[in-house]
Amino acid sequence: MDTLGYFIVPLIAVILVNLVMKYFLKDKKKKDKGFVLFYQRLSYRRRFIRALWGIPFMLLMYFLIYQFGVFTETQLQIVALVFVLMVLFDAGYNYYRWKKQEQTA
Repeated sequence: MDTLGYFIVPLIAVILVNLVMKYFLKDKKKKDKGFVLFYQRLSYRRRFIRALWGIPFMLLMYFLIYQFGVFTETQLQIVALVFVLMVLFDAGYNYYRWKKQEQTA
């Protein structure tokens, strides 16, 4: 299996599970305190905090990918760019929605 196959299968699985959980948990009350297993049950404030906690894990994943030497230098740069953009978009979006939710409440 080539390197693209390592991304496609897990990506499809994550998207499918995410869509199913979003459908089942759309009308549930969001939690702002305590343990929550599913991302969709979190408030936007907690999603923002979880996105910030994801930064060290993203760095660890990038380091492991770099050490295994699976990708070329150009591919590593693309992976790094995608990781950074994903975290920035996720944290930015959740921060925006959190502040918007605070204004309406």
